[in-house]
Amino acid sequence: MEANQRSSRPLQLHPARVAVVDLFNLYLGVTYLTKYSHSLGLFVSRSIDGLSPSDGSFCLQRNGRQRSEDRSPEASNKLQKRVTAPHGLLPPRDEQFILDFEQLQGQFPDPEQLRTATETVILSLVVQCSSHAPQSEFLLFAIRSLCSIGYLKWDTFLLSLLSAVSAAEATLAQGTPATPASPLATIHGVSSPAQSATDQSAGATLSPVKPSELSGSGHQSLTRSGQMTRGTAMGSLRQFSCKIILAGLEFNLKPITHAEILSQMLNWLVNWDQKPVGSDDGDGKKVWKPERPVHEWMHTCLDVIWRLVDEDKCRIPFYELLRSNLQFMDNIPDDEAMFGIILEIHRRRDMVAMHMQMLDQHLHCPTFATHRFMSQSYPSITGESLANVRYSPITYPSVLGEPLHGEDLATSIPKGSLDWERALRCLRHALRTTPSPDWWRRVLLVAPCYKPQATQASTPGAVFSPEMICEAVETTKKIISFHKEEKNIDPNNVSPQSILLDFISSSQTLRIWSFNSSIREYLNNDQLQKGKQIDEWWKQVIKGDRMMDFTSLDDRSMGMFWVLSFTMAQPACEAVMSWFTSAGVTDISQGPNVQSNDRMMMMRETFPLSMTLLSGLSINLCLKLAFQLEETIFLGQAIPSIAMVETYVRLLLIAPHSLFRPHFTTLTQRSPSILSKNGVSLLLLEILNYRLLPLYRYHGKSKALMYDVTKIISMIKGKRGEHRLFRLAENLCMNLILSIRDFFLVKKEIKGPTDFTETLNRITIISLAITIKTRGVAEVEHALYLQPLLEQIMATSQHTWSQKTLRYFPPTIREFLMGRMDKRGHTIQAWQQAESTVINQCTQLLSPSADPTYVMTYLSHSFPQHRQYLCAGAWMLMNGQPESINSTNLGRVLRELSPEEVTSNIYTMVDVLLHHIQIELQHGHPAQDLLSKAIANFSFFIWTHELLPLDILLLALIDRDDDPYALRIVISLLDKPELQQRIRVFCTNHSSEHWAHNQPPKRVELQKALGNHLSWKDRYPTFFDDIAARLIPVIPLIVYRLIENDATDIADRVLSSYTQLLAFHPLRFSFVRDTLAYFYGHLPNKLVLRILKVLDLSKISFSESFPQYMGSSNSVVCPPQEYFANLLLGLVNNVIPSLNSKAKSDSTGDPCSNFGRPAANRSQATSVNCSDGQKAFYHNQDPGTYTQLVLETAAIEILSLPASASQVVASLVQIVVHIQPTLIQSGNGLQSMSHGQNSGLPTSPSGGSTESMNTSRSTTSTTWVNANNFVSKSGYSCQQLSCLMIQACGLLLAQLPPEFHMQLYSEASRIIKDCWWLVDSKKSLKELDSAVGYALLDSTWASQDNTSTAIGNIVALLHSFFSNLPHEWLESTHTIIKHLRPLNSVAMLRIAFRIMGPLLPRLAFARPLFMKTLAMLFNVMADVFGKNSQPAVHAEASDIRDLIDFLHHAVMYEGQGGPVQNTSKPRVESLTLCGKVMENLRPDVQHLLLHLKTDQNSSIYAATHPKLVVQNPTQTNL
Repeated sequence: MEANQRSSRPLQLHPARVAVVDLFNLYLGVTYLTKYSHSLGLFVSRSIDGLSPSDGSFCLQRNGRQRSEDRSPEASNKLQKRVTAPHGLLPPRDEQFILDFEQLQGQFPDPEQLRTATETVILSLVVQCSSHAPQSEFLLFAIRSLCSIGYLKWDTFLLSLLSAVSAAEATLAQGTPATPASPLATIHGVSSPAQSATDQSAGATLSPVKPSELSGSGHQSLTRSGQMTRGTAMGSLRQFSCKIILAGLEFNLKPITHAEILSQMLNWLVNWDQKPVGSDDGDGKKVWKPERPVHEWMHTCLDVIWRLVDEDKCRIPFYELLRSNLQFMDNIPDDEAMFGIILEIHRRRDMVAMHMQMLDQHLHCPTFATHRFMSQSYPSITGESLANVRYSPITYPSVLGEPLHGEDLATSIPKGSLDWERALRCLRHALRTTPSPDWWRRVLLVAPCYKPQATQASTPGAVFSPEMICEAVETTKKIISFHKEEKNIDPNNVSPQSILLDFISSSQTLRIWSFNSSIREYLNNDQLQKGKQIDEWWKQVIKGDRMMDFTSLDDRSMGMFWVLSFTMAQPACEAVMSWFTSAGVTDISQGPNVQSNDRMMMMRETFPLSMTLLSGLSINLCLKLAFQLEETIFLGQAIPSIAMVETYVRLLLIAPHSLFRPHFTTLTQRSPSILSKNGVSLLLLEILNYRLLPLYRYHGKSKALMYDVTKIISMIKGKRGEHRLFRLAENLCMNLILSIRDFFLVKKEIKGPTDFTETLNRITIISLAITIKTRGVAEVEHALYLQPLLEQIMATSQHTWSQKTLRYFPPTIREFLMGRMDKRGHTIQAWQQAESTVINQCTQLLSPSADPTYVMTYLSHSFPQHRQYLCAGAWMLMNGQPESINSTNLGRVLRELSPEEVTSNIYTMVDVLLHHIQIELQHGHPAQDLLSKAIANFSFFIWTHELLPLDILLLALIDRDDDPYALRIVISLLDKPELQQRIRVFCTNHSSEHWAHNQPPKRVELQKALGNHLSWKDRYPTFFDDIAARLIPVIPLIVYRLIENDATDIADRVLSSYTQLLAFHPLRFSFVRDTLAYFYGHLPNKLVLRILKVLDLSKISFSESFPQYMGSSNSVVCPPQEYFANLLLGLVNNVIPSLNSKAKSDSTGDPCSNFGRPAANRSQATSVNCSDGQKAFYHNQDPGTYTQLVLETAAIEILSLPASASQVVASLVQIVVHIQPTLIQSGNGLQSMSHGQNSGLPTSPSGGSTESMNTSRSTTSTTWVNANNFVSKSGYSCQQLSCLMIQACGLLLAQLPPEFHMQLYSEASRIIKDCWWLVDSKKSLKELDSAVGYALLDSTWASQDNTSTAIGNIVALLHSFFSNLPHEWLESTHTIIKHLRPLNSVAMLRIAFRIMGPLLPRLAFARPLFMKTLAMLFNVMADVFGKNSQPAVHAEASDIRDLIDFLHHAVMYEGQGGPVQNTSKPRVESLTLCGKVMENLRPDVQHLLLHLKTDQNSSIYAATHPKLVVQNPTQTNL
């Protein structure tokens, strides 16, 4: 460090500094030379960094201690002659400065040292002389002159200037006089080495200049800073700096210099009213009124900003002002110039925000009608980390249109605003439709009662403020309090509900009654009487040894028991448990194969508790009862009765929010070894598989359950003899995989092989194919994981799918699987190599006279590769005569093998027998004979001796559907009388609506239920399991294979035969919907009807006219528009969140205050009964909530119609195009239609509903509305209903397959292009702009004055549609723009941007799709502003400033990955793309976009980008 100081000291005291200082002293009038000064020489008393600490001035003076010999005599004489001019008392003329400086320059051999000295001197003088006009004028002249001869570099100098000014202001702000050492310390950091402490101390010893020598000089302004306000001094410095910057901007500065200048200007303006720190009166942050010069510097500062963003030079894109803090100034000065720039920023910012937001943004609200949340996983502006982001059910638009969420944001939403109303709509809709508890946990986390009292910190990610939640929950208080208004209960009509309501007001006091009788004296008479009533009733019930009989409860007893549950939960719980245990227990007899002598006890059956009784119990009792039943069922000594298990299940279904628990986690926490207890795992898997699958899906826990079950499978798949538990777990996993209708990982991490079996791997591929094709890939990250997931699945699978199956797969999966090698040839070769050995072993094992002891010999000594051919060998030995082999030995071996080995045997046997059939056919054997033998052999395996699991065998056969005989064998097996009888028995002994069956259950014997192979040595009884039930997930897959192979008639017959069994499918509604969507366009009408009959049609709320269109003899008939309008009305009333306040009949008021308010007759609105929305969960287990049911029902109707997708979409679009005028005509008559034309809104060619009606292909729109009936059914005003119908239409179309999407894009583009004022070539650019701006108003605003347009409605429909699409289907959104191209006007260009703009927030996380969309936007711009384009009307680049700003915002938004910040940087890849695609644009448009490039010499984004600066450091070297 000392060495550095010593080396820097000569530089600081270099004579060049002295000479430069003396020269500037001369021209500034600080000192002058006489004819006698030639012997003295000019020197500076100290280094330029050393200012006198006493007075703070920059003291320049002569110093006679330097010898005159140090100066060149010739140069000294020349300088003497000039400075002894006649005007010796005045500084020389400015024009002579350069000549003098050039003479001075020649005296020093190191020009860089002189340049550095000159720059630092000038910077210091700028700080000192800023308030002295003549001196500052000379300094500005000197700076210009030195830069003009290239001696100073503008870029370096201006950056140093900004640094010096900042340092000087920091010194002033600290309340101390500015010393030269302070500001110049920063200057040295930029331009020259810093002065050492030694230099400062040395300089401090030099004598200051005499006051008389400083008289009238400018650089003593800071010396007198104590005599003027700091604000004035700071304002003068800023104004002078801005003048210098303005001079520099006349030259071509580097982009990084422009960026730094803008940053400094904005910082000054934003903080213009901030009180200097250290001032005498009050807080440094306090706003203060500056003196007049401050306004002068502000104007100059604004001049700099306007010069920077001037479009002629485009030094800075105007967009930088849009994301600056200038628009958010707390105290805008009373200044016209400042107001003007802020107004322009707001105007252009609002245009960008408009492109970002959907039309009718304030109406968009989650419907909870889909299984997934449309997640906007953005970090909140409060700094929430991405790892902790919760999905947001609702977002609020920022000033630039980006969707934001967070409690801080929610609390800033003003009460009564549109966003406030939208939040309450969301909450109230959730209260009515009961979404999953997971959603509530995220939302209600901010409710005051959920917040720890100690901390009041905000909750990142929350989207509702506590005030919003409290206002929405308030509604439940009103519901509960209504009983107070109705005290008179009809004694002749007493229901359990009325009894509970009569007692509920006293429930708390009744609890006190039960706890402590000493305080009864404090109760009022009414409370006392209520207490006595319940007390007396309960004493009568339990009098003596009597037990409460739950099968014979009348209404009064049920109501009183409900009251008891609220007051004395423990006695009520004990009464229920006594009911189940009162029947006693019985021994379970041992089977023939059971060796154990352990005694097993089982509870005798009784009646389960009815759902009616359970529905009125208090949550407290339900919790106690569920816990107690769990204890008895899983940890008790005796095997529970089916009635007890059914009651336990019913409790979970009756209170799905409160009582749900992940069973594996809950039970292992209570007892870590519980699953190892005999029978517990079996019982738990049965409950999950046959009772609770929809509940787990409702909670979004299907994936977690799948992982838990997979662990069991992986542990026992190689364990010998564990067939029952394994097959049950595998069947449960099949159902789980097929029930998950979004993307899932087969393991929690994509590493290593899966734990799935071969069967589950194949099922997973099918499930993913169905999900992706019918619902799309919902999230960006899911699309990224798909490829590695498929690789992980297929790494352990040997299967290849047939071409007929692959053609229905979505392209992403089909392309991956197309290249897989079919390994069946290897399987057959391996079989042929091992055949002789296998046949020899099978002969010894399976001959009728085989030694039974050979079974153990075979199991102990055979090789695994040979054991997988056991069934194939047995098949060959049968030769059509199954009785010829030893079935006993075969059964014993198969039961002793591991489940994995049995599965391998089945798949291998199927390949071998199909190959064998082909060989026999070549030898001339009839195919029918071969099939008959095959069926006889399978009957032997499946029915005669029950040696193999039927479900796995059927799956193995249908996976070989490319063999012509595989599916024929499957159908023959399904038609077997043995199986049909099994199905009938199962359906007779069980109820598809198990929760409604209140009779004592019948337990089926273990062997009859599961057969020999699965029951064998087991004794634990079944509860719900059955071979027939194992086929429930298999039958739909068989139907799929038949459809894929064009065997639709056979598929129809299979469904007809197994409809009764499919009634037990836990997710049959989803099966119907997904089947219709997966095979849309390939199903004959007859098969569609058969698929629909899988549902209980009497319980599905289809449209009234739907059956007549399905039963129509005309296969291509399309229902009228009235049918589709009523379908949309059903969605408005039951799916779209209802609007909150009362409607106003008149439409002339403020749109913000009167839109979105339902009318008073809202309760009348329904094509479907609204009360159904309050049905308990168990009524809507599939798909989960009533809103989901209504939406999916509408989708099923559309998918079932014989009409084509183009016909359906055309009808829906026509409804949307004409919705407002049609409703207004029917509701208010033609008089109200003309009202909007006189409403004071601007008129345009598109104004009014006339434009909508003139769209080609238009029909008389009033034909689908029956006068006032349609509007009155909704409960909304015409204006409100029209907008909600558009929302509903977009939601519905998003649920349909991509075929409908393509038709929507085609129809929408046709309507837009056919709009008459767009094709009118006589319209001027201004007229078209006005028309477009008006046409694209929100439908909500336009509908207020009956001036909606076809284009506005279509764009609103597209935005509603886009907002509900999964990520994958966003890929096709470009199609509509392709249909619109080539664009021939700015009007069409604006429409294209308006359509695609709101997609930006979602595309920002899908970079490939974002890049594709960005390139498309540039390309459509080139249609109008391309180098070779010829638009109908010429337009200037300045006419599309808003689109230019939007493109900047798009790039920045994607770079940030969310809402744009001041520090946001674009991605290099995006800049590279922009640079390439903008080459097709006209030069004047390219000029406005020049910063969206990677050229650091022209782009501020490239010049300041860390990655580009690192890659090309020389380009940014100043």
